[in-house]
Amino acid sequence: MNFRNLKFAWRNLWKDRFYSLLNVTGLAVAMAAFLLIMQYVKFERSYENCYPDADNIWRVTLNLYKDGAFVTTDCETHPPLAAQLKQQMPEVKDVVRIQRIGESEVTTSTHQAFLEDGLYAVDPSVFSIFPQRFIAGDPQKALRGPMEAVLTASTARRYFGNADPVGKSLVLRGNTLTVTGVIADMPPNTHLRMNVLMPLRIVEKFGILLDSWGGNNNYLYLQMRPGTDLQAFNRKLWAFSAAHPQLKDKRYVAETIKSIHLYSKKSFEPDVNGDAQTVRFLLIVAYLLLLIGIINYVNLTTARSASRLKEAGIKKILGASRWAVIRQFLAESLLINLLAFAVALLLIWAAIPFYNNIVGNAATTGIFTNPQFWLTCVALFIVNGLLSGLYPAYAMSSANMVSALSRSFTGNLQGGGLRKILVVGQFTIASVVLVASLVMYKQLSFMKQQSLGMNTDQVLVVGAPNLLNDSTSYRAFKQELRQLARVEKVSLAGCMPGLGLETLSTTSNVTRLGDTRASSYNYYLYGIDADFIPVLDLQLLAGRNFIPGSDNHLRVIINEEACRLLGFERPEAAVGQQLNFWGGQSTVVGVIKNFHQRSLKEALLPMIFPFINNEASYFAVKMSSQDIRGTLSSVEAVWKRMFPDHPLRYFFMDDAFNQQYQADERLAQLINIFSVFTLFVTCLGLMGLAAFNVSRRTREIGIRKILGSSVAGIIGLLTKDFIRLVLVAIVIATPVAWWAMNAWLQDFVYRISIPWWVFAVTGGLMMVVAVGTIGLQSVKTAMMNPVKSLRSD
Repeated sequence: MNFRNLKFAWRNLWKDRFYSLLNVTGLAVAMAAFLLIMQYVKFERSYENCYPDADNIWRVTLNLYKDGAFVTTDCETHPPLAAQLKQQMPEVKDVVRIQRIGESEVTTSTHQAFLEDGLYAVDPSVFSIFPQRFIAGDPQKALRGPMEAVLTASTARRYFGNADPVGKSLVLRGNTLTVTGVIADMPPNTHLRMNVLMPLRIVEKFGILLDSWGGNNNYLYLQMRPGTDLQAFNRKLWAFSAAHPQLKDKRYVAETIKSIHLYSKKSFEPDVNGDAQTVRFLLIVAYLLLLIGIINYVNLTTARSASRLKEAGIKKILGASRWAVIRQFLAESLLINLLAFAVALLLIWAAIPFYNNIVGNAATTGIFTNPQFWLTCVALFIVNGLLSGLYPAYAMSSANMVSALSRSFTGNLQGGGLRKILVVGQFTIASVVLVASLVMYKQLSFMKQQSLGMNTDQVLVVGAPNLLNDSTSYRAFKQELRQLARVEKVSLAGCMPGLGLETLSTTSNVTRLGDTRASSYNYYLYGIDADFIPVLDLQLLAGRNFIPGSDNHLRVIINEEACRLLGFERPEAAVGQQLNFWGGQSTVVGVIKNFHQRSLKEALLPMIFPFINNEASYFAVKMSSQDIRGTLSSVEAVWKRMFPDHPLRYFFMDDAFNQQYQADERLAQLINIFSVFTLFVTCLGLMGLAAFNVSRRTREIGIRKILGSSVAGIIGLLTKDFIRLVLVAIVIATPVAWWAMNAWLQDFVYRISIPWWVFAVTGGLMMVVAVGTIGLQSVKTAMMNPVKSLRSD
């Protein structure tokens, strides 16, 4: 391919500027959308690639069974398991236990307090299994002492500014830690986002025993020897679990860490995971969009073949070889793709700020400096140029010299059957993506509109300060809040609805008094006071609430789900019964109607609520709807007066629930945006085809008008063939879209049935778009003076 080919290609493109613009715009939008989606997909699939031995690092989780039936999987395991696996399993090279501490106050030596969520207690082997770049300190000695801490660089700056943090002290829940190291910030593509690391032994100061099989509170990671088979190792874990009577109906299962982010949907995950199905769906959308752009180019190029066949025939008569003709048309294809590629990069640059608001900055950080991005661009340009150019070039170069020079009445259109298939394919893709957009919107609306079993409106949640040896300040703060003018009720609780499962306590050893059967259900517990039920408008089905001001010791309230799993036939039967858990016996005084502790994506939890009076992790403040900003200012003033050395954190409960749908809303937004792109690119192609179809039938239209045809009749004549193709596309798209969205909905415990009107609306919209696009091209010609129409041929 030489410069002359490119010069001829540019002249041809400039001569047919309208069609060239359609091709460049369609390809540019398709390529920009493809590259943006691919960048997000690559990021989601890159989790844990930051660790050099990631392929050999596995996590052990805990399956719970009841009477042989699977109940759930917990990410956390028992502390003694690590040493036993290292001793008994030769495949295990090394082990590390990691325990999440949960959000707590961290106070520096300057008495400045910070709320920290990335607190983790770890074994020293964490730095050999998960290597980190040490900015200060010695990785061989880090966390070997009993009260040490290693900070990430950004956390060190937040705590100590630009001062050297090594040697400085931190106070966590009354324990003083000495900073002995600083590491680089954790990469965004890992499920372990640790800000402060401390020795695992510190959890013993919080009442957690590291030699007990009674509780499972830490994550266990294994560094395996290369070549170990996962399925074979899991069979050994199963046998190991069955041989330990203390595990009862529990079984250990290993999984690769690279599968965690997209495939693990277990309870007590350390981070919010992605979803493999979402990634696959977006990947399909990306390739379909690119395919539509290519289809547009092929359609428009072959549709205009009649006007280009004469050119190809003359070239052959003058001695040009078929390969020379192919090179000429390939040059045009590559030039159009080059222009489209340049426009696509401009579109990406302009779209990144808006795209980041949806997928987050991490997915597109350094996109234009990433070598992989440019490699993808080069590969896309080459493949796209060949795919979009080979067939048109082959079809044009096959022109017969004699027939190419003969004059046809309308110009014999080449490849009509293929074009029809491609148009049907375009509208099928657009219809499927549009149905997906509507179903996702409907599902999200359904979840947000469903009753949660409680009233979260105007409920402000305030995080309690970390106080030691202080049994009065919580109650005093509660009383102060109750005195505020627009505060209606205040409650103390160990957790709040909408928060992550890691904020809850769990136990599987809950049975009815006298029941000798073992329990393997995970029961979720957090303490509440007597005001919790009134604040959230929870419904008591049987029994009573806790009595304010009374000794409610060893009294509990349970929900319907816990009542059912404990074997009570009805709520009334549970009242007055005693339960064994946490080494003691408690009496059920009430049963409340189920409410959703988590989003409607998840099943209802069996919950037990002991009574608390002096200790809490959160305050729930029921506020009046009037002057919310003023009430917040009053709450802040009370906090500063009572807890001046502690940071204030608050949020509204309904916001906490809505945040659980962020991943689904992100997917819905992406699908909405790319469905518009799909429809736009499809319309561009249809516009070009319609314009060419009209232009080649101009003389025919003039004759029909002279013979008495109406404008409406001529418009119907020009549109009916395309309308048939759109109808065929709708028929094909309907079962495909139903199957795809039904599979997507399986991830939701509470889900809609796909309504029929979704397909009707999509089909109607496709018809309107098709008729509108073709009609714009048809009306002008249909209303043209017949004399002018006959002269134009």
